[in-house]
Amino acid sequence: MKASDIFGIVVRAFGLFVILYGLYDMWGGFDNFIENLISPGQDNNSNSASTLSYFFYGVPEFIAGALLFFLADWIVKLTYRD
Repeated sequence: MKASDIFGIVVRAFGLFVILYGLYDMWGGFDNFIENLISPGQDNNSNSASTLSYFFYGVPEFIAGALLFFLADWIVKLTYRD
């Protein structure tokens, strides 16, 4: 196994980790949004920023992870030129 193969595996594994973390953040934002809808008697201003921040960070994390995962061959070719 060459160094470029190992680097490709590391890039794909990191991309998968970032995808899962982005999904976790988006799920947390969705869960927090539903929780705010169910409990209308509480003050929603304190939780609205955290709901938006989950989505604000989760969507770009998911996109960045997908790019790392699916473009790993291209990244390896840029790093290890023949």
